[in-house]
Amino acid sequence: MIETLTWWLLVELIGIAVWPIAFRFFRNLPDRGYAFIKPLGLLLIAYPFWLLTTLGFLTNTRGAIALVAVGVAAAAWWFFGRTQNTDIRTQTIVDSEQSTVNSEQPTVDSEQPLVTNHQSLITWTREHVTLVVAVELVFTIAFFAWVFVRAYMPEITATEKPMEFAFLNGVLQSTSFPPLDPWLSGYAISYYYFGYVMMAMLTMLSGVASSVAFNLGIALLFALAATGAFGLAYDVIRSSPLAPRKWQSLFFSLFAPLFLLIAGNLEGLFEALHADGIGPAQFWNWLDVKGLAAAPLTGSFVPNDNWWWWRASRVVHDVVGGQTQEVIDEFPQFSFLLGDMHPHVLALPFVLLALAAALNLIRNSQFTSHNSRINFPLLTFDFSLLPLILGGLFFLNSWDILPYGFILLVAFGIARFRADHRWDAGATRDLAVFTIALGALSVALYLPFYVGFQSQAGGLLPTLFVKTQLHQYLIMFGLFVFILGAFLARLVSEHREVRAREWFSQAAAPLAAAIAFPFAIAVLALVVIATRPDLQEQARAVFPGASNLITTVLAAYFGPLVSDPWLFILLALLLTTIVTLARVHLPDDSTTFVLLLMFTGFLLTFGVEFVYLRDQFGTRMNTVFKFYFQAWTLFSIAGAYVVFYLSRTLRGLARGAWFAGLAILLGASLIYPALAIPNRADNFAKTPTLDGIAWIRDLNPSDYAVIRWLDANAPRGAHIVEATGGDYSYGNRISMATGLPTVLGWFGHESQWRGNTQLFKNDAAGIDRPADIARLYQTLDPKETLTLLDKYDIKFVIVGTEERTQYGLTKPQIDKFSQVMTLVFQNGDDRIYARSN
Repeated sequence: MIETLTWWLLVELIGIAVWPIAFRFFRNLPDRGYAFIKPLGLLLIAYPFWLLTTLGFLTNTRGAIALVAVGVAAAAWWFFGRTQNTDIRTQTIVDSEQSTVNSEQPTVDSEQPLVTNHQSLITWTREHVTLVVAVELVFTIAFFAWVFVRAYMPEITATEKPMEFAFLNGVLQSTSFPPLDPWLSGYAISYYYFGYVMMAMLTMLSGVASSVAFNLGIALLFALAATGAFGLAYDVIRSSPLAPRKWQSLFFSLFAPLFLLIAGNLEGLFEALHADGIGPAQFWNWLDVKGLAAAPLTGSFVPNDNWWWWRASRVVHDVVGGQTQEVIDEFPQFSFLLGDMHPHVLALPFVLLALAAALNLIRNSQFTSHNSRINFPLLTFDFSLLPLILGGLFFLNSWDILPYGFILLVAFGIARFRADHRWDAGATRDLAVFTIALGALSVALYLPFYVGFQSQAGGLLPTLFVKTQLHQYLIMFGLFVFILGAFLARLVSEHREVRAREWFSQAAAPLAAAIAFPFAIAVLALVVIATRPDLQEQARAVFPGASNLITTVLAAYFGPLVSDPWLFILLALLLTTIVTLARVHLPDDSTTFVLLLMFTGFLLTFGVEFVYLRDQFGTRMNTVFKFYFQAWTLFSIAGAYVVFYLSRTLRGLARGAWFAGLAILLGASLIYPALAIPNRADNFAKTPTLDGIAWIRDLNPSDYAVIRWLDANAPRGAHIVEATGGDYSYGNRISMATGLPTVLGWFGHESQWRGNTQLFKNDAAGIDRPADIARLYQTLDPKETLTLLDKYDIKFVIVGTEERTQYGLTKPQIDKFSQVMTLVFQNGDDRIYARSN
């Protein structure tokens, strides 16, 4: 319990440290950025700490982190004091400039000002104590609730948790950055590791064991995401001309974390129905959720097969030539239930921070109608945090820079358009300058990361042979399609004065673009298939009638679309409607922002039907995974606003039908967490703990003893050697749990992170780490042993059950280490040998 309280208090202090900066930067938002002070604080402390440590000015120690944190806090509060009087002086000027712009948008109360609020931070906090308490309650309840859940499922094992734990420990073992790669000794991590730096900072400051910090980190990310979603929804609702009373705004804002983090997709409903034997076999085969039709029946609505909840992340089922192509469609509840500290989870609070920055940008009062030029220099405080936030997203989870960079650029464009209520050459120039400045600085601020970063990404490829089935898309996003579709219908009905001819004229261009998009990608498909004989053969196997290149392209690319066009039609209509509404009448800030979120979310899910980012898997698996996850995030915020909006605008039968549909679909979406959480936690029957490696202590005490001895005695960053483990295996358990770099860890993952195997398996260069490890253990020659120890600068040799089993070690092969090393630890048959120098 003390570890949990320590983390909670530490994060609270980090938020308070940067509260003045948020108060100033987010001054266009009703909550003045209070809901985002904790992720903003982590970012503002982690960035200078990472940069100074990378450049050699600091070392990765608790004292250095504390020094940076205190420095950031002192600078923030000093800055606040310096800018208070400036805010008062500039208020009169901005008020006079804003009067024209604000004439169309009534002010609701003191929380809605579009201009700089010159009240002191303390005064504002006192006047908005209800909001502050609500934000803190959301954070605290979410944090402690998910700590409770994690205590019943703490094991750092299976899936990619060992990898992520190794990264966290690798950062802790590093004196400088980039951090040591715990699974490729002698090299740095080649991955977006910024989130692990943040978690390692909290681990070092709190003094908590990393195996406990891992689970506290998952709970913290859950709580930060809940708070950010709640705060963002509150800002959007309070910015609306329809804004209700404060307590009602707080109530409707709760739908955002509910949609984002608690609700699951509709697969949970079908799991319950199938478990009880409802529905014929033909239906379940048609539904085609991977593994569901063959799942055992329980005679109740509660499925009980092992990890049944995993199937919800594999709803989209791509089949090519009778063979399944893996597709991942995670959503936040699944991700937090799984408990992987993956980059898309680490980045979640910060994408909400980016969305808050976008809303703040749309509502920026310093765009003025009398001056069409950008009214704030790009190097002022109003701009300075944007590249830090956007650049940080790439460092946290590179995929996120695409949707959130797009949203920030469009947000700027919207604000710029509203300055003069037209788009001219000056607006185009300003957008170009903003885009170049934001892009260049987002890279420049994190340039040391890019210098050493390698990736498996290999450009764009067309999506061939497959299209998502409409019913599987609706299993994934059905709740949001209902909510957001009803919203669009309502907005259209509110513009009954617009003639049909104008609707059609405004819809023509976006509809044509949606229809033309597949044909534009077809050119890419033609080039790819023409240069890939393997794809030509695959196309002919799937479509025997494809006799030449043209028919092959038509069959492989357009064939699935022609045979199953319904999702394309749905998404094309949704995207067209959103753009048409914006063209007919650009609405108030809140509705505009929500339409932007909706458009981006639907565009992400539309795009993966035709194109994906190439990686080592050669399929659209990761692209669907990353973009569906972001679409869920965007839909969750938009959905919360829509619930508020429709509750205020619908009347009579339409209102009753809407709320009935919402209740049914939301209830169906909550079946997943209601059944999955107890299943994942073994019905809360075991003894709770936050120690993620306690299971090693229970199942393999000797390995646990080795880990603890190294934690206590090994020099920081010392190289070790242990048996190489296959991906997702127990192998490399020592480097995972300690962060001490081993010669080679998960082979497949290393090749994914670096895009190739050149550093550890390269016959042309004579590099073969797997063979060298085997030789080191199996040779009887002390001289050869020394040569290999020197080659990889190995300080400790681990001899445990994994090594004896994998390499078939005999007693002489083990004892030979005593001739060149010192036996420093022995527990039964498990040993640690150390070099004396």
